[in-house]
Amino acid sequence: MKTHLPISVLCASLVVISCSKKQAEEPNTQQNDSAQSQRESIPETQPLDPQTSEEMAKDMGMVLDFNHPEDYMSKIVELIQQAKTANDANTIIELIGENSLTQEQRNQLRTLITENGLKINLSTPFEKIGELKASQHARWAINLKNNSPIVLDVKRNTAGKWKVEKVTLPEKLALADSESPQLPDTQSDALNYTHTFLNQLLKQDFQSAKAMVDALNITDAKLAGLCIIFEEASYKIDKTKPLRALFMRDTAAGFYINVTSSDDQKAAQFSIITQRDNKEADWKIYEINLDQLLGDYAQRVSGGDIHYTPLLKNPQGEDTLAIYFKFDSEELTPRTEKQLKIVTHLLKLDPSKAITISGHTDAVGGKQYNNALSFKRATTVKNYFINQGVLPAQIITESHGAQHPRLPNTKEDGSDNPEGRRANRRTEIYLDF
Repeated sequence: MKTHLPISVLCASLVVISCSKKQAEEPNTQQNDSAQSQRESIPETQPLDPQTSEEMAKDMGMVLDFNHPEDYMSKIVELIQQAKTANDANTIIELIGENSLTQEQRNQLRTLITENGLKINLSTPFEKIGELKASQHARWAINLKNNSPIVLDVKRNTAGKWKVEKVTLPEKLALADSESPQLPDTQSDALNYTHTFLNQLLKQDFQSAKAMVDALNITDAKLAGLCIIFEEASYKIDKTKPLRALFMRDTAAGFYINVTSSDDQKAAQFSIITQRDNKEADWKIYEINLDQLLGDYAQRVSGGDIHYTPLLKNPQGEDTLAIYFKFDSEELTPRTEKQLKIVTHLLKLDPSKAITISGHTDAVGGKQYNNALSFKRATTVKNYFINQGVLPAQIITESHGAQHPRLPNTKEDGSDNPEGRRANRRTEIYLDF
């Protein structure tokens, strides 16, 4: 099993090695007389000259300007995991670079280490939050065991090296472990705010996610639809380039969110815009554009059919959820049950809110038959919600048969249009929130 020496011992050993190396490189003085050699020798009790931050970093196998942020974060994590004393804290401070920390932060870091014995979240010891400027300015989080992270902003200089520019310490450690890092300055920092919103949404904490959006512009259907898309296509946030700033202003900021598929291959992007009224106000998620993501989703899930999507616009231009049925069937599939399970979480947040479920069919069959089939489809969805604990009083059902097709059931030459009919065999869910 690999063991680690205490930081103070490791530093002392490296200093001795450094000094020995320096002496070995000095010119040979064996021809001088013995007295002269004794006068020039360094007494063992003479203190060593204090090291600069750059020298100490080099002795620890690190540099203050570095080529790869991942390697640098890994080394800082290892030092924090071992740190117990004020001297250990001083070592970490010097390796980060004193100019990156205020005097108050240095004192705070010493207190956090000596009083709390900081421990690293070993499942995700560090992660990239995003890029404030592509390939030039990035933000990383070192995740402590209770998910109160230490945040480091790093910048690339003209020589192509990275260096820590700014450090943000947690104001206080969380009393208990949380499921995701609680980034500092979340309300006042657009990048941290957007990162936190995505974490809340993708773990389906709809209540927290809803509180972070501008309710006049972001619908519950869009939140649920995004979760369904991630679930079905097995998307996850790209760890190497999770968020990238498109623009950063005092009252508005935009970000690309990069996603990968389950096999870690690059998949697609979508964008989020945040806004606030003034520099002192909190941020809100103002817009989520899923156009690029929906195109990739169609290729992965629906054989390239961009109309076979769980999120669409209703005639009023509002977001609506849709689930689809097999030909001449009102039965739910495993896929549609997963979709409805996600929607259920939203419906349970506020029992006073109502939803409208409308059933639809394609044009195959008579009017009376299709009206009955569309009613059965709407009722199937209603019964699913009720069985999951949604109150019956929240649910309104409608059936429209083949009267409101999303796409033509036949082509211009009058031949059958299977893709159109597939998109029409649906039940739409209006979240009237």
